[in-house]
Amino acid sequence: MVILLKNGNDNLKLTRANGDEYNPVWYSFMKYNKYEIYRIADKMEANIRKHPEFSGAANILQFYINGQRQAYFKKITL
Repeated sequence: MVILLKNGNDNLKLTRANGDEYNPVWYSFMKYNKYEIYRIADKMEANIRKHPEFSGAANILQFYINGQRQAYFKKITL
């Protein structure tokens, strides 16, 4: 899941070794891999809504299948 942040929340972005900043990425826990992808996405959305930093800073959540970065399978506007 990629967490697209609202404007003004650059302090939550991560920094690569070359200095480039990027939006945070969360992966599902291994124990949830046996479930359907939409169920995993729903659980991850619930977790982001409970997170103290990202609950107010997140604008959009985009969910991808690992290894398929060209197209997301679910998009949620918060």
